[in-house]
Amino acid sequence: LVRSKGLETNVSVTNALVDMYAKCGNIDLARYVFDRLPHRSVVSWTSIIGASASHGHGEDALKLFSKMKEEGIRPNSLTFTAVLTACRHSGLVEEGRKHFESMTKNYSIVPGVEHCACMVDLLGRAGQLVEAYEFIDSMPIEPDEGVWGALLGACRIHGNIALAELVVDKLFGLDPQTVSFHVLMANIYAEAGRWEDVARLRKLMEERELRKIPGHSLVEVNRRFHTFLSGSGSRLS
Repeated sequence: LVRSKGLETNVSVTNALVDMYAKCGNIDLARYVFDRLPHRSVVSWTSIIGASASHGHGEDALKLFSKMKEEGIRPNSLTFTAVLTACRHSGLVEEGRKHFESMTKNYSIVPGVEHCACMVDLLGRAGQLVEAYEFIDSMPIEPDEGVWGALLGACRIHGNIALAELVVDKLFGLDPQTVSFHVLMANIYAEAGRWEDVARLRKLMEERELRKIPGHSLVEVNRRFHTFLSGSGSRLS
């Protein structure tokens, strides 16, 4: 269709194709389209770098980033989000540090909260929990739930309950009504066998009238839609 309409040279259309194929899970087809682009803008490069990163091809994403710079394309804030995501998914801590620092040093891009969240997750996954906490403490902008949530997730991975309690206090201070953080902290306690703390947290959730929303599926049968709740065996018509 794109060829029949003569749109294969339209940068906006081809960039959208790269993004679409990547989101559909077909990274090979996304790369095929990208490699045949007559003109590659920063959007084109960012799309394919982000696609490679999200599919776990961190080193390929970083090679693409290097090639992008070699071709004289200046990265933007979104490009660095994709690059840091690549480092995060591949556990490339030192590479992540280098690229994070280069944002300001080489490109005068002020890191946003999304870049900081990537760094916290990268450090946390690598077991550098203290460094991740210190990174948050030194952030020039106010950390949000995504930043603290990344560290809480890392605390669960590495079983650091003491730090998790500090982090969850920060999260409750930002939004005491967020169910997911209550549930995550309860899971951390449960995995450590601290059942009294699990009970205490569940009681707190009841007092705050917080309930975890169950997963559900929407199925069409005879032109009617039915919602099935996860784990209940029941449906809502």
